[in-house]
Amino acid sequence: MVRKRRKRLKPLVKLIFFILVLTIVLIFVYKSLKKEDDNIKNEEKYTLKFDIVDKKEEDEENIEKTFEEGMSVNDFKKILLQKENYIKSNDKYNQVLYDFDRKLHYSEIENILYNINNSEIANVEIIGKSEDNRNIYGVEIGNGKDVIYIDANVHAAEVASTLFLTKYMSELVNGYELGDKAIKSALNSVKLAIIPCMNPDGYEVYNFGVESLNNKNLWLYQNKDNINFNLIKSNANGVDLNRNFPTQNAGMYFKGNTLINNVSLEKTTSTSKYFNGYSVGSESETKAAMYFMIKHYRNTYAYMNMHSQGRVIYAGKPNLSTEFNNLSQKFAKNVASITNYSVHGLSSEEVGEGNDGSVTDFMAELANGFKFSSKTGRLYTDRHINNSCKLTYFYPVITIETLNIWTSDPDFFKNEYYDRGIKNLFNSLLNKKI
Repeated sequence: MVRKRRKRLKPLVKLIFFILVLTIVLIFVYKSLKKEDDNIKNEEKYTLKFDIVDKKEEDEENIEKTFEEGMSVNDFKKILLQKENYIKSNDKYNQVLYDFDRKLHYSEIENILYNINNSEIANVEIIGKSEDNRNIYGVEIGNGKDVIYIDANVHAAEVASTLFLTKYMSELVNGYELGDKAIKSALNSVKLAIIPCMNPDGYEVYNFGVESLNNKNLWLYQNKDNINFNLIKSNANGVDLNRNFPTQNAGMYFKGNTLINNVSLEKTTSTSKYFNGYSVGSESETKAAMYFMIKHYRNTYAYMNMHSQGRVIYAGKPNLSTEFNNLSQKFAKNVASITNYSVHGLSSEEVGEGNDGSVTDFMAELANGFKFSSKTGRLYTDRHINNSCKLTYFYPVITIETLNIWTSDPDFFKNEYYDRGIKNLFNSLLNKKI
């Protein structure tokens, strides 16, 4: 009897075991699917809204040559899905006393930013990494809806504006923490969104030498014996970031035009030619800046891209709307009334000559309501020159070039900040007087 009972139980045990295994598998699959669903929901929570279209411009026959690949739609979507990465604040704010008394290593600027982040009025976000793995920061100061957006140091040798912005942000937060009523009132009306240094590897190399690169395999280090670092513009990969943005006409030139003479189609150690990259949006620094721009452009009140050569202001884009150009040129003249810099209008801007893809091109095209094309890998409207496109977001876009010499000497920066009107310019922007 015992043997027969065991034989009867054997199939039942197998069935129970099978059901148990199946249950475990189903639970695992359910949890995996739920986790994936949660991840999708989290991604949607952090998604930056931006239209992607499956279209090309109608007048593509006007293009003579496209010499850069477009940005892949997957790479663009990664920017849209990038999660906010604010630095946590656990310490008390300490007054910043820097006043252009010396050069600052990038790590010292980082320390100042971490301290600024300790104030309740400021939020500092790590928005990306440089090619040499340095953090790139986006700083938000203020509680207002209207955003004053400023970025600087896209070109390696143009380091002055990084310190201008570091100084001003410190002064602003110092004043807020000391209870300055005017500053508190202004910061309740506006928000500053600032990338103080778009090219941290270039900043460090220009100020402290190529040995400051951590990765000795990077192009800049490998070609150090043939590069004049006094005039360097590129990032550590040898790419001019200010021509690497996926704007409508980036990496191409039109029929009837020739490639402008300062553009190189290959990486170069020349001091008069610059390489745009083999594809637009290729560099990590470019992607970081795009993320912060897309995050803030809809609320932007005024945009200023800061360089450090010439004491001039550039305003207007020949391929964009008259309304936008009039707004930008008016703003440029107001800035010039404070700094006494020269204003250059549309006649000084190239389009369709291989020199497109700048930071200001990107921010200007966002203002004019451009979308991203999955076909071209660039921002899109129906024509490459579209002076009738609608100005969707009403903010001016200018490039301001400070100083009149190439230098890393902070004494020159101090003079420009106080005596040439840079501090007054920042204050006027803060108080919306221009």
